[in-house]
Amino acid sequence: MTVLSQEDKLAITDVLNRYVHHVDSNEADEWLALFTEDGAFDIPGLMRLEGRDQLRTMVATVAEQGGGKWRHQITNVVVDAGETAGLARVRAYGLVTDWNQGGQPIAFTDYRIKMRNQGGWKIHELIAGPVAIPGQ
Repeated sequence: MTVLSQEDKLAITDVLNRYVHHVDSNEADEWLALFTEDGAFDIPGLMRLEGRDQLRTMVATVAEQGGGKWRHQITNVVVDAGETAGLARVRAYGLVTDWNQGGQPIAFTDYRIKMRNQGGWKIHELIAGPVAIPGQ
């Protein structure tokens, strides 16, 4: 069993904090840099984006649909070591609010994230499983 240092856990948490700030600020290059080259973003039953070209569309979609007023929050982050050195697994909650509508919640998700250390921690696969989408 591998063990993660506190420094690793802090670095992984920093990646996740940057993830939400960059996507909300329409900073595609910075957001993409948080993923491995073969990284993936998955909303089960809705979409799966693989690789940097496909991932780039996510930032544009958030900017277009949210008009710069959506805010992603990631909370209750739990970081565990992966099966081998250089891998980690993260569980967290995600909340998206729409400030075009006074901060109304528009999605709540369970995040399951696989991280790889490739000279720094990066997201290899992020699964955002919807728990609730108001109005649906």
